[in-house]
Amino acid sequence: MALHKWLKISGAFLIAGLALMAGTPAAAQTERPNSLVKVGHYTASSNFLNLSQYYQTTRTTTVKAAYVPTHKFGGRVMRSLTLPKGTVAAGYLTTHKVGSRLQPQLLIYTSRLSHHRLATAQPAGYTIDPTSDTDNTPTVITTARKLRAFKRVHCPRYMPAYSHGDLYAGGAAAAISPIEPTSTSVRVTPDGYVELLTYDHTVRGGLGFYQAPTSQGKITKTVFHDPYRQLYTQHALPGLRTTAVHASGTARYRLTIKNRHQPQHIIGDPLRGIAGTFDSLYQIGGVPYYTFIGYDGASN
Repeated sequence: MALHKWLKISGAFLIAGLALMAGTPAAAQTERPNSLVKVGHYTASSNFLNLSQYYQTTRTTTVKAAYVPTHKFGGRVMRSLTLPKGTVAAGYLTTHKVGSRLQPQLLIYTSRLSHHRLATAQPAGYTIDPTSDTDNTPTVITTARKLRAFKRVHCPRYMPAYSHGDLYAGGAAAAISPIEPTSTSVRVTPDGYVELLTYDHTVRGGLGFYQAPTSQGKITKTVFHDPYRQLYTQHALPGLRTTAVHASGTARYRLTIKNRHQPQHIIGDPLRGIAGTFDSLYQIGGVPYYTFIGYDGASN
């Protein structure tokens, strides 16, 4: 099994302890843990949804990013990745034990950043390591000086609710299928880019959607009126249906993302400790897409 579905299914084995209950619908994404949110006909804890935290750099800083060989299996190489002042990244703040004391550490998911940013440190013949998008191998920041370079911010309005920003072509059938997506993906990145990606079958497994985008653009403006999220860019995005709205300026083209509010639920196996999963259905420029949003938590 390739990477996207594997990460989702393997994560289901780690979720435990929540039975689904009746509840009231959530009007919008909550950033509060331990909250009950309505997902279709189910109510799930926000603890089990993709409740990322977001951090913005207060000055230009560097972090370590992991890259792996693109065409053959081999070891990871670490490179210093420069994040300009104002860059937003997904991650979360936790603690680690140093001697008898607990000290803060910030975990940053570097692989969710834009290709525009990641390419600045990418060695020839290498690709960002997608497993750094998981809790297994995130970028860890522990020094006090580096921690002061990040401040907590709200989830950017351009990010789809409870999504890591990766949306895959297809409707309900594709969302619940165990088959790995291998066609087209749209990615909205925490640092404010929208990318159209075509799966590259020539690279090693799991890296097909991590190559150079077919088209990409910096998001210069966002307008959100549920269920529509409108992303504006200065340039057209070939391969995506955008609308020209201005003849000049930085917000000349509009890409409309519609949340269909028809979440798809794959039932897990509580007896084997496997949680069920949720995907949200979207339309991007009128074309159906789906994105993984989390787990139902129903396992033993």
